[in-house]
Amino acid sequence: MAGNEQTTPRVRPLVKAAVIGLGLIGGSIAKALRTRAALTVVGLDIDPAVLEQARSEQVLADSGTIHPDDGPEHVADTGPWSLLQDCDIVFICTPASTIARLAHLAAAWCPGLITDVASVKRPVLEQVRLDRFIGGHPMAGSERQGYAHATPGLLENAVYVLCLPPDSNLPHARVRQLEDLIRKIGATPMHLDAAEHDRAVAAVSHLPHVVASALALLAARSDQGTLSRLAAGGFRDITRIASSDPRLWSGISLESSRCLLPQLTQYRAILDEYIQAIEAGDSHALHQLFYEAAHYRNSLPLDGRGALTAHSTLTVYVDDKPGVLGQVTTLLGTHGINISNIRIRELRAYEGGCLQLVLPDGRQAARAAWLLQEAGYVCD
Repeated sequence: MAGNEQTTPRVRPLVKAAVIGLGLIGGSIAKALRTRAALTVVGLDIDPAVLEQARSEQVLADSGTIHPDDGPEHVADTGPWSLLQDCDIVFICTPASTIARLAHLAAAWCPGLITDVASVKRPVLEQVRLDRFIGGHPMAGSERQGYAHATPGLLENAVYVLCLPPDSNLPHARVRQLEDLIRKIGATPMHLDAAEHDRAVAAVSHLPHVVASALALLAARSDQGTLSRLAAGGFRDITRIASSDPRLWSGISLESSRCLLPQLTQYRAILDEYIQAIEAGDSHALHQLFYEAAHYRNSLPLDGRGALTAHSTLTVYVDDKPGVLGQVTTLLGTHGINISNIRIRELRAYEGGCLQLVLPDGRQAARAAWLLQEAGYVCD
């Protein structure tokens, strides 16, 4: 070999992964790693029942129960943490406030990459001082929580943000490994500066959760028995994310406060613009506000997934006949359309009713409507 030739250092392939915290995101990542990337997966969680379920589904090859307060003194040679010793990568899927402690515990055993999925990145990177750490945030989720709702397709077409520490010396080949793995589980990797990520996510994810919660709370405090009967349809849809886990979002709001508070302040100022225009009877100012908002919203991309799950509702009117529900779901299922939820509403006694199908996005809703109409159903 000539003296001026250089060789790319060989990087150990990713064969075995660990997931710490098997909730909705962690469970979905574990399932995707197993079924889509064909990795061997081990799991650590505080709930032995969750681990048992994941093993019974053959998602996990092995598992161990950990304690919420585990520290360096709990990492025994024979303890659950020893399961990480031959792992090539560890995904930490727990609240942001726990990431730093768990990352350093994992690094004591795992010789490979360490990454997380927290929705704030700058506070995490400020606390984790590991050469092998890459901050991560899959932009996917649901108002439903827990391993029971985890699916290997949750990250399909989702943006998966990666944030490297500013002083990272991690070889590019190692970073590329994680990028390739993210693609295998269906997501799209995207690199961002941690501060830029946190500002953007505060605007498009954390603020909407606060707003949806506030809208639902306003209705609850104003309801004298009438509002709840009128709040179906659009109001229910725009406040859907208010059903998210209160404990989880209390933590996220506080962890995101550095970026969330300025967004809330700006939002309050915009509400003041609406209030002032309405008080002044200024139709021109109101028209401009509504126009600017509509123009921006209509310019948003239709493809891919964002920080919030995008469900669409399709109403199908059906006759009161045996098997009609099965016919509808079978028709859509055979064409690869996933139904996230079904609500059954009676219109008139003995004359049929309607099915409200909650679908993952507008594209699938449009395709489902076409298929159902071709089959003779009336839907809107």
